Amino acid sequence: MLRVRLAARSQMLRVRLAALAVAVGLAGPLGCSDGDGDDAGATVRERITALAPSANIGHRGAGINRPGNPFPENSVSSFQEAMRQGADGIELDVEITADGGLLVMHDDTLDRTTTCTGCLSAYTLADAQACLLLDGDGQPTDEHPPTLAESYASLPDDALVNVELKVYGGECLTESTGAVALANAAVAEVRALRALDRTIFSSFDEEAAVAVLAAEPGAYSALLLEVTESIDPEEAIALAVELGLDAIHPFFVIEGPAVQSALGAGLQANFWTVNMAPAMNESIDKGATAIITDQPGVLAQVLRERRGGP
Repeated sequence: MLRVRLAARSQMLRVRLAALAVAVGLAGPLGCSDGDGDDAGATVRERITALAPSANIGHRGAGINRPGNPFPENSVSSFQEAMRQGADGIELDVEITADGGLLVMHDDTLDRTTTCTGCLSAYTLADAQACLLLDGDGQPTDEHPPTLAESYASLPDDALVNVELKVYGGECLTESTGAVALANAAVAEVRALRALDRTIFSSFDEEAAVAVLAAEPGAYSALLLEVTESIDPEEAIALAVELGLDAIHPFFVIEGPAVQSALGAGLQANFWTVNMAPAMNESIDKGATAIITDQPGVLAQVLRERRGGP
């Protein structure tokens, strides 16, 4: 029964991918592309592999908003702090505004992380950027939510960037802010920045992950796995392979055999969110190819020790 459900699900998404490819006007057969993105995914995979035993990716920069953290999550200062602590790159969340802009923000609403309130999808890009970001203690800072382009500009040219596509749910989802619109806009922006060869696209939303490949078949696209016992890792692995994705992004409690199954299927396994040194070592032992962490400095030390450094 599981195989039947998986086959039906993957076939549905494969058909959707083909339709999306036609919609965005891709030339040639599915999976082929002309332009700078041809080998981007392969280049990203090679870069992650070269950082063995694991790439170090700062989660929303130097971590989520939490007491004592002076760097607002998903802010320029947080991204730069993560790199200062030794990260190889950063993870950020991107959402689409009412006028089609790309703003770096995790939640559907602005309430938790800014001085503004309400659904981001109801704001224009300019209006949303007028909000101030809050630090980990809930105090306003002098920083504004950055655009996707501003985030890239704040980083070294060789930094890896994990762009998580956050698709709105509930009342914040509108006809113009769905998964396909977000993926198309994000891929177009990264292509314009000539940064496809250092970008990991990922999403919990399967349609968004599929839409990335429709917009740019050569891109690196990954499926994020929810933290729930109802998720069968083997089913997710099979689906990712069927859809031609590059990786799964599982929560770090995933069992080692499932990780090895993903690696054996040709996928990379980029873990989230691993914040303690023992769990980082355990994740590496399981086979994690990258670790997304709120503590990039701690992970940098773990990696130095594993590589035989001080």
